[in-house]
Amino acid sequence: MKRNSFLFGALLGVVAPVVAHLLSTFTTWSSLLGGKDIGLYVVAALLNLLLVRYYYRHACERTARGLILVTFLATLLLIFAKNLSVAN
Repeated sequence: MKRNSFLFGALLGVVAPVVAHLLSTFTTWSSLLGGKDIGLYVVAALLNLLLVRYYYRHACERTARGLILVTFLATLLLIFAKNLSVAN
Protein backbone atom coordinates (compact mmCIF):
# COMPACT_ATOMS: atom_id res chain seq x y z
CA MET A 1 0.00 0.00 0.00
CA LYS A 2 1.27 3.44 -0.87
CA ARG A 3 2.32 5.61 2.01
CA ASN A 4 0.57 8.66 0.57
CA SER A 5 -2.91 7.29 0.07
CA PHE A 6 -6.29 8.12 1.53
CA LEU A 7 -6.90 4.47 2.49
CA PHE A 8 -3.60 4.26 4.39
CA GLY A 9 -4.50 7.42 6.33
CA ALA A 10 -7.96 6.09 7.14
CA LEU A 11 -6.57 2.77 8.36
CA LEU A 12 -3.89 4.51 10.38
CA GLY A 13 -6.50 6.83 11.88
CA VAL A 14 -8.63 3.92 13.09
CA VAL A 15 -5.84 2.44 15.22
CA ALA A 16 -5.83 4.97 18.09
CA PRO A 17 -9.62 5.09 18.62
CA VAL A 18 -9.85 1.28 18.54
CA VAL A 19 -7.04 0.98 21.09
CA ALA A 20 -8.78 3.60 23.28
CA HIS A 21 -12.04 1.68 23.06
CA LEU A 22 -10.37 -1.62 23.96
CA LEU A 23 -8.55 -0.01 26.88
CA SER A 24 -11.72 1.59 28.22
CA THR A 25 -13.70 -1.62 27.82
CA PHE A 26 -11.32 -4.30 29.05
CA THR A 27 -9.01 -2.51 31.49
CA THR A 28 -9.20 -0.11 34.41
CA TRP A 29 -7.01 2.54 32.77
CA SER A 30 -9.89 4.98 32.74
CA SER A 31 -9.55 5.19 36.53
CA LEU A 32 -6.14 6.80 36.01
CA LEU A 33 -7.86 9.62 34.14
CA GLY A 34 -10.38 10.36 36.86
CA GLY A 35 -12.74 7.47 36.12
CA LYS A 36 -13.91 8.96 32.84
CA ASP A 37 -13.63 6.96 29.64
CA ILE A 38 -13.67 10.07 27.50
CA GLY A 39 -10.09 10.90 28.54
CA LEU A 40 -8.76 7.93 26.56
CA TYR A 41 -10.69 9.02 23.48
CA VAL A 42 -9.33 12.56 23.78
CA VAL A 43 -5.79 11.15 23.92
CA ALA A 44 -6.56 9.06 20.82
CA ALA A 45 -7.82 12.14 18.96
CA LEU A 46 -4.72 14.09 19.95
CA LEU A 47 -2.49 11.29 18.67
CA ASN A 48 -4.34 11.35 15.37
CA LEU A 49 -3.95 15.12 15.10
CA LEU A 50 -0.21 14.82 15.75
CA LEU A 51 -0.05 12.27 12.93
CA VAL A 52 -1.98 14.68 10.69
CA ARG A 53 0.63 17.36 11.35
CA TYR A 54 3.46 14.91 10.65
CA TYR A 55 2.00 13.78 7.33
CA TYR A 56 1.20 17.32 6.16
CA ARG A 57 4.75 18.44 6.95
CA HIS A 58 6.12 15.50 4.96
CA ALA A 59 3.93 16.26 1.91
CA CYS A 60 1.63 13.26 2.31
CA GLU A 61 -1.63 15.16 1.96
CA ARG A 62 -3.81 12.19 1.03
CA THR A 63 -2.75 10.29 4.14
CA ALA A 64 -3.43 13.35 6.30
CA ARG A 65 -6.89 13.74 4.77
CA GLY A 66 -7.73 10.12 5.63
CA LEU A 67 -6.60 10.72 9.20
CA ILE A 68 -8.71 13.87 9.45
CA LEU A 69 -11.81 12.09 8.16
CA VAL A 70 -11.50 9.21 10.62
CA THR A 71 -10.78 11.57 13.53
CA PHE A 72 -13.83 13.67 12.68
CA LEU A 73 -16.10 10.63 12.34
CA ALA A 74 -14.79 9.09 15.57
CA THR A 75 -15.46 12.36 17.40
CA LEU A 76 -19.03 12.50 16.08
CA LEU A 77 -19.57 8.87 17.04
CA LEU A 78 -18.30 9.59 20.55
CA ILE A 79 -20.60 12.59 20.93
CA PHE A 80 -23.66 10.59 19.88
CA ALA A 81 -22.73 7.37 21.70
CA LYS A 82 -22.00 9.08 25.03
CA ASN A 83 -24.88 11.58 24.68
CA LEU A 84 -22.52 14.47 25.26
CA SER A 85 -23.85 17.97 25.19
CA VAL A 86 -22.01 20.27 22.81
CA ALA A 87 -23.79 23.41 24.08
CA ASN A 88 -24.23 24.51 27.67
